[in-house]
Amino acid sequence: TGGLKSSELTDPTITVTTSDGRVLPATLVGLDPIMDLAVIEVGAEAGLPAIEFADLADLNVCDDTVAIGAPLGLAGTVTSGIVSALNRSITVASSAVPEAQSSTTPEEQQEESEGDDPFDFFNFDIPGQSGTPAATGTIQLAVIQTDTAINPGNSGGALLDDEARLIGINVAIAKASSSASGDIGIGFAIPSNVVQRVTAELIESGSASHGLLGASVANVVDDPAQMDAGVTGASIVELLAGGAAEAAGLRVGDIVVDFDGTPITSKNDLTAQVRTHAAGSTATVTVVRDGDSHTVEVVLGAL
Repeated sequence: TGGLKSSELTDPTITVTTSDGRVLPATLVGLDPIMDLAVIEVGAEAGLPAIEFADLADLNVCDDTVAIGAPLGLAGTVTSGIVSALNRSITVASSAVPEAQSSTTPEEQQEESEGDDPFDFFNFDIPGQSGTPAATGTIQLAVIQTDTAINPGNSGGALLDDEARLIGINVAIAKASSSASGDIGIGFAIPSNVVQRVTAELIESGSASHGLLGASVANVVDDPAQMDAGVTGASIVELLAGGAAEAAGLRVGDIVVDFDGTPITSKNDLTAQVRTHAAGSTATVTVVRDGDSHTVEVVLGAL
């Protein structure tokens, strides 16, 4: 929803138009502004088929991809391309930053790298709303990058593999400049395994959770204390008292190099991966401490 908060949706009217021309009433089940995902419900009498989710363990760079949507209002448009990158971490301008977040909140202090503009959520209209609220901060997302042509109108649409299985939900695009618009061959999708986790929580409770590590982190190259580190990663510079990281035995000066099997090369990598996990879930974290590798189990807090 372009970063809208759930409180800003005031009894919207939602309809679904099918490819055979039917217009079906739908209701909002739940909304997750952090991942920019929502679940709506259409009555079973509509007889809509369910899509098959792909196993992302089998997904590789250069695999074929297909996007379906209504870019620029052209309904039923199909475009194709390939997977350009997996586990890409992007910073997205968003109004979905938790209200309690401040510049001093451990781990959630996400400063943009100098010269880097955040990528843009697609903006689209919500019934009863006068427009998308201005972004108040940034959030980090772990996404699939694709060169499949994606434009406004593909937002929330499917990114499929060559067997029409869901591999992601299109969520953001890169632009050549702040004034440019349209596809430049760099689009991003929320991975289907994250979509499954978030939507299951939305269906069950109407809201979704996201993990919190409870540590302020910096890129190794930006941390004066890590001048001789010899590795890339996310350097822990502060711990939240009683937080997940402290409880797991992590220390200031530790360099996180792997989070639950995904290599970490920057602070954005770490934050994006933490967000994909549910609050209360357990993750395996590998750190380099004084030149030695250590692996710990962390029970994540709640964002």
